[in-house]
Amino acid sequence: MKRLLKLTALTFLIFSLCQQGHSQLSPAQHESLVQTSRWLATQRIKYAKSWRPPGQKEKWVMDCSNTSRFIYEQVLGESIPRTASAQFLWLKEEGKVYAAPRLANGSINQDLLFDHLRSGDLLFWEWTYNVKRYPPISHVMVYLGKTKEGVHKMAGSASSAAGEITRKGGVDVYQFSPNSPSGGVWKNGKYHKGRFVAFGRVVRPSKTEPQVAQR
Repeated sequence: MKRLLKLTALTFLIFSLCQQGHSQLSPAQHESLVQTSRWLATQRIKYAKSWRPPGQKEKWVMDCSNTSRFIYEQVLGESIPRTASAQFLWLKEEGKVYAAPRLANGSINQDLLFDHLRSGDLLFWEWTYNVKRYPPISHVMVYLGKTKEGVHKMAGSASSAAGEITRKGGVDVYQFSPNSPSGGVWKNGKYHKGRFVAFGRVVRPSKTEPQVAQR
């Protein structure tokens, strides 16, 4: 089943991931993803600040995209591009970007989206701040899954949001609410509302049981 959806000026195909045989992280990979993300949050790294990982000589600037890069390198041994837009385009070229499904009123169909998401997916936003890129993908997070209480979680670095540890942004684990306001910018006399627009799947490991972000 394929549905044609419009993403700003771009058009992508979204389909039933389960029906097409896509799978999620193995239990061991998922556990490592959650544990690494929550350990990273305890380091209390402010947004876009330099941080030297244990045992490494080079510092990392922990903005949103570099935090995603670090998590993927540590958990999956995957090297992904530096910026949110580059990560988006890289996955799009591989046919692994899926537009957020929307209702007739323009809001995101959360039930359908969460049915498709798997832990480890990259989450993409556009126009959260003014970027000189096309498409205007400006923010990325890593999806962790759903808690036993039904709360959807994501990991990454945010400029000002409240997470599990921080109340002023930085590297942390955050609640994922796809319809929540996400900034916005004026460009060429037009206001662009920052919004969640798509997700991407970097890996297709082996197991198929549901993933739950442990508390």
